[in-house]
Amino acid sequence: MTAHRFTTSRRNVLLAAGGLAMVPAMARAQTPAATPPVPTANSDISGEINVGMVGNPQMTALQEMVNAGYFNQAYPNITVNLTVLPENEIRTSINQDVAAQGGAYDAVTISNFEVPIWAANDWLTELGEAARADESYNFDDILPAHLQGLTYEEGVYALPFYGESAMLYYRTDVLEELGITLPEDPTWTQLGEIATQIKTERAGSDGMSGIALRGLIGWGQQLAPMTTVINAFGGSWYDADWNAALDSEASSAAINWYINTLQTAGPTGSEQNGFTECEQLFVTGQVAMWYDATSAADFLASPDQNPDYYQNVGYALPPYEASPDNRGNWLYSWAFGVPASAPNPEAAAAFSRWATSVLYYQTVSAVEGFGRAPTGARASTYEDPNYLEFAGDFAPTVLEAIQLANPNEPTLVEVPYQGGQFVRIPEFTTLGDEVSRIFAGAIAGNTPIDEAISQANELANSTAIDGGYQ
Repeated sequence: MTAHRFTTSRRNVLLAAGGLAMVPAMARAQTPAATPPVPTANSDISGEINVGMVGNPQMTALQEMVNAGYFNQAYPNITVNLTVLPENEIRTSINQDVAAQGGAYDAVTISNFEVPIWAANDWLTELGEAARADESYNFDDILPAHLQGLTYEEGVYALPFYGESAMLYYRTDVLEELGITLPEDPTWTQLGEIATQIKTERAGSDGMSGIALRGLIGWGQQLAPMTTVINAFGGSWYDADWNAALDSEASSAAINWYINTLQTAGPTGSEQNGFTECEQLFVTGQVAMWYDATSAADFLASPDQNPDYYQNVGYALPPYEASPDNRGNWLYSWAFGVPASAPNPEAAAAFSRWATSVLYYQTVSAVEGFGRAPTGARASTYEDPNYLEFAGDFAPTVLEAIQLANPNEPTLVEVPYQGGQFVRIPEFTTLGDEVSRIFAGAIAGNTPIDEAISQANELANSTAIDGGYQ
């Protein structure tokens, strides 16, 4: 089952983006798009750079492409040293170096959370001017929604590698086997009931869990999807006056839903699962549903990356709860930025342009297939007939989810902050990590949920007071 609501609105949105809705659903082929393009070599820029990257599939593909020599076809005189680590580890390393202006990294993967904050602190190098001047880069092809989050005042301080919102993935064959019909536009409450039913009915066979959700400690791990659920319930981290609101009726209901659902319908040890772990649970057939980043769709649809189940994946917009007019879903981009302390900023900027270019997208698609290509950041991706032959089943949903996300008004109530899956204040990285630690304890059953909510709310309120927001 791959039909969803909003067919008309999706068609209108996607026709404006280049006629995507007219492409038949054919997300089955993984044939590389073409022979890798041959770039014009630039020998004028030279030096050695150190690049820190999060170890997501698209970045590990980039690592392989660099190691295979494709970057040096474009820039033969630049030597690249890559540090690729899990998200929590690389975030800590990058944050410490950039804040201290240590100069350990020339280029780093950062997101639309950090960029405006770091740019305001003069921690980043402006990259937009050089990117606009490079005609081959096609700067205007970048989706405006992502560009906005990487801009501070008049400058662009990071270039998007891939962009995403959130969506629901589900095993069509499992639901059919169990006689379960997923509503065309489910609420979170309905989804929890279905997840529990799946786990109950499969308990005597293969022990499949109903749903995977991130539970791993980290503001960018567990709290990313949990915060969108809070938004969808009509809750928030803070009210309009910066009073902590995690214990409000709506927020509390959302947090209870999230933790209870993992305890009753999720896999054992959910408090240890981040994005990568949840993805592996899905592709190995251990869970029937997964709510997470739209960027995973290319991976799940690939017969190379998901050989056992790629033909049985369904795709849907994020569920809602309080109102279908606000699903609370996130808008996020992993981007490349150059710290102000970079020892070789010119070479680092060249690497950042190459990694986020149409040239790189075409190269990795040809070599590795679309399952490992960065998507969601450029309009031209959704005008590429080769990509659409592969992605026809899910590309409309991905693009609509990106279009529906509204990080400036993330929830139904008035809030003083921006961010769909985060609160864009400098203190949130520490606050989020600590709150996620509290909730991980609740997911593991070590702390009563209401007690965890009370602890988290007190911490959020103290953060607002100490930061001078109240």
